[in-house]
Formats: sequence, structure tokens, C-alpha cells
Amino acid sequence: MVDLDDTLNEFEQLIHIAIRQSNKWTPCPAVSKQQFLLLHTLLHQGRMSVSELADELCLSASATTIAINRLVRDGHIARSRDVTDRRVVWIELSDAGRTMIRELRERRKSILQKMLADLPSDETRQFMSTLRKMLTSVTDMG
Repeated sequence: MVDLDDTLNEFEQLIHIAIRQSNKWTPCPAVSKQQFLLLHTLLHQGRMSVSELADELCLSASATTIAINRLVRDGHIARSRDVTDRRVVWIELSDAGRTMIRELRERRKSILQKMLADLPSDETRQFMSTLRKMLTSVTDMG
């Protein structure tokens, strides 16, 4: 019989290894993981307000603003004020940001393909199914 504590300890160790490996997913030293997630969110969501972006990333408005300021400075995103309500600030990807996030995503895709390369397709499907179930039960908890 499998000991639950041993299973949880091994799971934690594997998650830790996966997190360390994920450091390779954003190889560009000019972009942190937080900034990568911000850019990735804008790529999929389109233009967003600072508060919407902060909510989506589960960050404070101040942490989001700090990340935005650096990305604006580096030309990866554009900031604009709403024409009807000047208090609202809109954030969207610039062309340079769109290019960079696509390149980083390709790098990440290549790394993930290497991680899954030795698994038969049925094991890959089972892994994805199991991961989906695990994440669904966590997101259902709030």
C-alpha cells in the first residue's frame, strides 16, 4: 500500500523540480516570469485595464504597475488613457512585445516537447487528463 505522506513528499519534490526547470522557459534576462505572464495574458486577452490585469494575475495593483512600467520603458507594451474616463488606463501589447512573447512561447514549447518526448502518446494523454483533474479540484476550492 502506498503511504500518502510519501506520495505527497514525492509530489512536492517533483513540483519543485518542475518549477526549477520552468526557469528555462523565459530565457530572456530582460523579462521576469511575472512580466512573461503579463505579456502572455495581454496576448490572449487583448487590451485590459491595470485593475483587470492585476486581478487576472492575482497581483496587487502596485506590483502590476511596477511590471507595466518596465515593459512600457522597454517598448513591449503601450499604455493609454480611456477617452471617456481619464482615470482608466489601458494596457496592450506593442508590436515588439507581441514578437517577443511569441518567441518566448516558441522556446517554452520546445522545452515542453523535450520533456514529453519520451512518453508514449497514451501516457501523455493520461498525464494531461490527470493534471486537468488535479487543477480542476484546486480551482473549484476557490
